[in-house]
Amino acid sequence: MAHFWKFLLGSLATALLGYAAIVALTGLILPWRPTFFDGFVTLHDQPSWTNDTRYFMINESMLASPGQHVVIVGASTSRDPFRPEVMAPALNGWQVANASLSGAPVRQLADTIDMIYNEKKVSGPSKTVFVFCLTYLQVLPYSKGAPIENPLSLDAERMGMFARDASGRLVPQYPNAVEQMLALALRPQAIVASWPPRLFKWAFENDSFPVARRFADRLRAKDAGSQWVKYLGEHPDQDAVIIPPDMQRALLAQRLAGFDGDRPIGDEEIKRLGAVLRMIRAHGDGAVIVDLPLPNWHRVGAKQADHSFETGMRGLVAGFNGDPQVGYISLRDFDGDTNFIDSGHPKPRMWPLMSRALASRLLPYLRDDAAAPARPATR
Repeated sequence: MAHFWKFLLGSLATALLGYAAIVALTGLILPWRPTFFDGFVTLHDQPSWTNDTRYFMINESMLASPGQHVVIVGASTSRDPFRPEVMAPALNGWQVANASLSGAPVRQLADTIDMIYNEKKVSGPSKTVFVFCLTYLQVLPYSKGAPIENPLSLDAERMGMFARDASGRLVPQYPNAVEQMLALALRPQAIVASWPPRLFKWAFENDSFPVARRFADRLRAKDAGSQWVKYLGEHPDQDAVIIPPDMQRALLAQRLAGFDGDRPIGDEEIKRLGAVLRMIRAHGDGAVIVDLPLPNWHRVGAKQADHSFETGMRGLVAGFNGDPQVGYISLRDFDGDTNFIDSGHPKPRMWPLMSRALASRLLPYLRDDAAAPARPATR
């Protein structure tokens, strides 16, 4: 029996050392600590992170390090245009992170904030201003019967790092030190998980293999959004893209069909967002809502939903009774049909313009002289 236990312990130690060596080797592919927290790199320079969700899971401790942080949260419509390296020089020493996640509605943003505060509770002194970049699409009523989970929470729960409590919040399942080790363990998995989609793209979206590309195109969905994504993939100079009027109408119709036509959005998710903002202020941090631009044809076509969104956001901020660390910023001055590649994503030429504009409009909120209201840190 003694030999059995020696063999078992020896095998376990060898396996752990082997995996530790594999984790160490990931440093040849992925940086240990990115210069800026920025999920945008998963689509461009560093596809081995797999996606922006996995990037967040592995690097979220950066968002809670000691110091002053501006953390941008939203969907891909804010992940792409707001460049931390452009904004940081204008923000007087504040660290800028873009933690936006593809398709993130308010529910997912709430999970993002929960996970960041789990890190902040064990970090040194820090001050964070959360910047919620939104359009009406992220504040639509939650579909009845739809699952509560999202890509971020699924990843967190799949690893056993988080679980939902009775109130629906994500809560950690292990001490922070164990969570950090699990995040390290994700690095090799992220690299391996990135191979199948990259291989598919190489094989079926490659002009060198026209037969394979035509086969993949035949399997592609025929809806307007999928066909327009295909068009964009064939035209890498996205600044030169012009959306024809018939495609504008098709993209808008597809958007409206997703929530039963243009109508006021209701206040369910606005209340949820308000609870998140109250929790942030209870921690002594700041929160700013950014009303993102849209092409004119989209905003006009969703007039009721968009108007109720703008009214709801302004009313939400007004409910904080002049709190100087809760604010509303409109970027609607960047509306314009020629500024977008689709129904909501700005063209690359707009990114530095929007980054500098957001940085300058954030400056009044980057201050430490407003004390946190005496409210419980719950939502």
